[in-house]
Amino acid sequence: MNVFRLAGDISHLLAIIILFVKIWRSKSCAGISGKSQVLFAFVFTTRYLDLFTSFISIYNSVMKVVFLVLAYATVYLIYIRFRGSYDKENDTFRVEFLLIPVAGLSFLENYDFTPLEILWTFSIYLESVAILPQLFMITKTGEAESITTHYLFFLGLYRALYLANWIWRYYEEGFLDQIAVVSGVVQTIFYCDFFYLYFTKVLKGNKLSLPMPV
Repeated sequence: MNVFRLAGDISHLLAIIILFVKIWRSKSCAGISGKSQVLFAFVFTTRYLDLFTSFISIYNSVMKVVFLVLAYATVYLIYIRFRGSYDKENDTFRVEFLLIPVAGLSFLENYDFTPLEILWTFSIYLESVAILPQLFMITKTGEAESITTHYLFFLGLYRALYLANWIWRYYEEGFLDQIAVVSGVVQTIFYCDFFYLYFTKVLKGNKLSLPMPV
């Protein structure tokens, strides 16, 4: 554990809490992509199956359980509790275009051809693209609420901090997880334009707006 990973975990947790509290307090999931949240639930489920097979630390186990509970609780709020506010007409990203290539790649590129390892690899690849339905939805509607942009910022910050964690581990420990690093770089790239808009608009009190697709 190093400061970059700890800060990354805190940023990740904060992002999920911000989203959950936003939906709960407003009793609305307008502007939130249910598809992205389902994909993130898949990510946590396939990644944390080792909860039943190995113990690393109390911190590690508690964080895994918290992420799982919050992910499925968020999906519940979107599709059941506040389903009347879910904007399914604009949440139209074809997730099969993500799931099929990710599943195929996880079978072809992994560290060990075993069920748990393939599922872990699947989760790493899927996490790198799981935010795309949300970004697509924002592009389609042309704008996003400030609280939603805060969620996206901390989610992107988590990935950036994890990149710093991997760099630190490589130089300090000689450890390199190529699958995680490449996937993390891809995911961070997706956030680059958003980071620019966040700092130039949202932090100045302006609403994040994007050009509507033709």
